[in-house]
Amino acid sequence: MSRHHGYLLVLGTAHDQAGMDRYESQLPPIYGAHKGYRLGAGDQNSGVTFLDGGLGNLGMMLARFPTPESVSAFWWSDEYRRAYIFRKNAGRFSVVALPGLDKEPDPIPGNRGFLIAMATPETPGRWRRFADPFLDGVREFKGTVLADAGPEAIERLESLMPGSHIIVTMFESEQNAKDAWDAMSPSLDEQKDACGSVNIIALAGLADEHPSRLTEDTFASQ
Repeated sequence: MSRHHGYLLVLGTAHDQAGMDRYESQLPPIYGAHKGYRLGAGDQNSGVTFLDGGLGNLGMMLARFPTPESVSAFWWSDEYRRAYIFRKNAGRFSVVALPGLDKEPDPIPGNRGFLIAMATPETPGRWRRFADPFLDGVREFKGTVLADAGPEAIERLESLMPGSHIIVTMFESEQNAKDAWDAMSPSLDEQKDACGSVNIIALAGLADEHPSRLTEDTFASQ
């Protein structure tokens, strides 16, 4: 089994808060059983900023699991399937599982922030013309690359995520993630435009002690 982390990325919107609340109430022990926890979550009102591209007015959630295989094990578990019933008709969501590149625990304590690039390039070769300098910029601004996945690596769990190529990176704060994009974006305009459809999203991290983080330390023993 791979020692790299796995990530669950959700994008969408809810229209039935009662259904979502009941769904959320079921999740802590299920996350705990699979040693998963949320890194970041928010919506267009707080925590999610669409910095570039055509997307908007959506919420996002990013969760980490010990391995890529454990993301699928969580998603298809009997326990999650029972909880999913409450969420199934409570909104519209796109969900993917991503293999991680990192193996170590978070190098950054605190709230963190995430910069996510999603694209459907006109031709696959054009994506690397944007992705590689984008990753260089992330590292220059002291970001950590968590995932860099193309269509062969992305596991589509629900609906269609608006992107066949997804990069997830982590910074010391949400503002640092935004500042990094502001600094690097002018030099990437040509490569971005050549890709086709590219969306850049900043996501706020959840503090380590935040109850919605659903940490394995809190729930793994339940």
